[in-house]
Amino acid sequence: MATDTEYQGSGGKEGDGEVFEHAKRAVEEAKAFGSAVSGSMENFSRTLDLRGRVERHPIGMMFAALGVGYVLGGGLFSPLTGRLVRVGMRLALVPLIKSQIGVLAGSSGGGSERPSESDAI
Repeated sequence: MATDTEYQGSGGKEGDGEVFEHAKRAVEEAKAFGSAVSGSMENFSRTLDLRGRVERHPIGMMFAALGVGYVLGGGLFSPLTGRLVRVGMRLALVPLIKSQIGVLAGSSGGGSERPSESDAI
């Protein structure tokens, strides 16, 4: 018993016209989408101006690239990063805490210990 495996289509010439029209519209929409994406990428690259940034600040951009590579390489949640963040927080908070303690000590203590600027003149 022979089986007919040929594609029969939607039934003639009218179906072929619909298929070709649909294909033409799909191609036109794809071209329009491609040109829109291309325009957006040009605008995005003009906004970032990576070439200009690299020319103006080559060392800084190298460190930025190293940082991005470190994060993308999975280094963000490593023990080294945890230690670096802790050390950085300590270094950033020590001056802040010292200044706050100085303000508190100056306002709560008697004013006779330190002469004011007007007394020194």
